[in-house]
Amino acid sequence: MTYKILDKDSIPEYLDGLPKVMDVLGKGTGLDIEEIGDGNLNYVYKIRRSDSPDRSVVLKQAVPYLRMAGEGWPLSRERMTFEIRALIVYNDLVPTFVPTIYHSDEEMSVLVMQTLDDHTVVRYSMIDGVVFSDIGHDVGTFLAETLFRTSALGMESIDRRRLMDQFNLNDELCKLTENFVFTFPYMEHESNYLNPVTNKFARENLRCDTEYKLRVLKFKELFLTKADALLHADLHTGSLMANQQETYIIDTEFAYFGPFGFDVGKIIANFLMSYTSHFYHSKDDSYQNWILVEVMNIWKRFEVRFLELWAAQGESAMLVDGLLAELELREYKKRFMLNILHDSIGFCACSLARRTLGIAGVADIRGIEDMEIRSKLEIINLELSRLLLSMNDKINTIEQFESTLRSFYANINLDSLELVK
Repeated sequence: MTYKILDKDSIPEYLDGLPKVMDVLGKGTGLDIEEIGDGNLNYVYKIRRSDSPDRSVVLKQAVPYLRMAGEGWPLSRERMTFEIRALIVYNDLVPTFVPTIYHSDEEMSVLVMQTLDDHTVVRYSMIDGVVFSDIGHDVGTFLAETLFRTSALGMESIDRRRLMDQFNLNDELCKLTENFVFTFPYMEHESNYLNPVTNKFARENLRCDTEYKLRVLKFKELFLTKADALLHADLHTGSLMANQQETYIIDTEFAYFGPFGFDVGKIIANFLMSYTSHFYHSKDDSYQNWILVEVMNIWKRFEVRFLELWAAQGESAMLVDGLLAELELREYKKRFMLNILHDSIGFCACSLARRTLGIAGVADIRGIEDMEIRSKLEIINLELSRLLLSMNDKINTIEQFESTLRSFYANINLDSLELVK
């Protein structure tokens, strides 16, 4: 089928030719179609059978430009190809954490999948102070399963190279990450967020800090050169949907092979930005304490499950029987996990700055209308970014990371924080 952008008027005809999708929707009198996407890249619609609203699907389509910037910012719609491929991999590795695919169409850049009606987008629920009892455990499990099982520790060389070939050409979205996570926020650039108070702080404290920028470049180099495992590569609280029983991971179009710590650091950064936002959103620190516990749970579960998978793994591209004695293997694993922790903290620091200074902020903070409060919270994020990037390779346990965060946040008093305008 020749590519065309679908809308509410053309979607029914398109779906009518998809038997598997129509089996889900069932027969009836008509379809109710609602645009639900609030993302930066794509259009997303929820489609329900008018007389049976419990029968529904979600349709997602990539358009040939960056949605948040408009048609003046061209972007290949092939990104949907990589989202489809990643979801297929994840449905094999972690089917309980991703939506079921009902139909995919690379020519039309369309994906039709399970509706998550009983789940909410975690970012907005966290703004409202919702507690998800198992979210840290679930996210940590997802990270361990997907990262280990697509790495050289969990696959044979030939199978892994074939899998990598499916994602090597996701170059446009990788370039977006190179620019918007590791480059533009640390310089004067037209795409950056225009809050004069926050920009003044960045100009006087970060963009002139050579050591800070060199450390950012170190992590940009890791992003460009390390192909440890298949990454989600855009894992944040807006790409999680959850309820009290389940957590789902969505929006996989950035998927590519990169460093272990990238996904881990990015999701932790988003939890920490939520923590910062609750200096404003909450009357006390109980919700912030829950967030910090879940940050620790993400890493602890990730580490435990990653090592469990490693212990159960036979020979792989990386290790063969007889290469290392038991004590040597134990030491290798210890160093391996420590390196991931160091890298995760560094990538976390970069994500804190990128989401504060770059074009794509977080609703947790940018949704606050009071510009003085918003500026204070943004500066807190930048101070934390600078702190973590200065010492990421000196934090050697998750307990030290927790202590560092608690010490930093203990010194925050929003009322007394002075702004230089």
